[in-house]
Amino acid sequence: MVLQGMARTHFEAPRHAGRFDPAAGVVGRGCAGHVQSGIEVEFQVLASTEGRLGAARWLCLGPPEAIAAASWLSDTVAGSTPEGAAGWTAPAICDALALPAQAVSVVLVVEDAFRHALADLERQL
Repeated sequence: MVLQGMARTHFEAPRHAGRFDPAAGVVGRGCAGHVQSGIEVEFQVLASTEGRLGAARWLCLGPPEAIAAASWLSDTVAGSTPEGAAGWTAPAICDALALPAQAVSVVLVVEDAFRHALADLERQL
């Protein structure tokens, strides 16, 4: 599958990849997928003092669609409320990136890791 538009931009120049420093503050962490199945995603979300997401970081071993989705999602949710950020679903992310319908199964793993990170953050607050 050939990525185009915003998906290609996020794949070729991914944003916010990596992990937060352990001293960064309150960080929610979530993982989904398995390397053996071809995709594994780790998401981290940093709480800000205003009850919003300060930033997000991610690591992804998987296809280009997953990398583009993780990059785009981390860029999009920074500064949003956890409730607002939780509204992003795999189909909505695919629509925003103009990914084909067959990419939804890959982007679901990104969504799962992100939701686990949000849940972990909520447990800590």
